[in-house]
Parts: sequence; structure tokens; C-alpha cells
Amino acid sequence: DGYQNVEWVMNTNAPDRGRDISVERVIADAGGETRTERILVQAKHSQSRSIATRDISDSLSSIALWEPPAVHCLIMATSGSFTQDAVSLIEKRRHENVQPRIEMWGKARLESLLAQKPAIIAKFGLATVSDAI
Repeated sequence: DGYQNVEWVMNTNAPDRGRDISVERVIADAGGETRTERILVQAKHSQSRSIATRDISDSLSSIALWEPPAVHCLIMATSGSFTQDAVSLIEKRRHENVQPRIEMWGKARLESLLAQKPAIIAKFGLATVSDAI
């Protein structure tokens, strides 16, 4: 719900398993107007290694390859966690209102999102977040 035009932007045989997605987020305001913003999802599967600042920098530098249209937000999704330096970088960018915005979707957030969508769990035979990423 709230998303449209979902597409893969990488080869599924890529070294990072190619789980990179482009999607439009549909945003409705209080006046009934809607707008969309382009979101890129960079999915990283690793329970033994946390998302570090280098991962974020690499993803940000690749955004130019995926434009146009402009990217408004980068979601870093992981079955693992984020280093403190990565969290600090993301928070600094948010505080300075640097575009694209970066959202952190760690294991707990992904589990929460999946719990709200039992049809997805059933359709893809998922037992854990690790199965999804």
C-alpha cells in the first residue's frame, strides 16, 4: 500500500544478490492532493556484517546511474544492522536536509513490515527476514 511502479534495477545474479529496487511512494496530503517520490531500495543480506558508511557512500555514488527520474530517497534495508558511524552519517544528512534522504530499514523494521503482510510471507515461503533479503 502506498507504493507503485516497482521494478528491479540490478541483475539478480549480481554479487550483492541484485535485490535493488526502484519504486514510487505515493504521498497524500491533508488537502486530498497526491504526489509521488522516487525511492531506491538497496538491500544487503548479512547477519555477520553491519551496514557501514562505505556501503552508504557506494550506494549514493551509484544513484546517478539510476537517474533520471530524480531519486528522492534511498532506503538501506538489511537483515543485519548498521554501524554507529553509518547511523551518525544518516542522521547528519537528515539534520542538514541533504537529498536524497536516507532511511534505515534494519532487521526489526523489516520483521515488523512483513508481519503486517502475511500474504507476502505465504506467497514466497518466508520464515524470517533473512529469507526476504
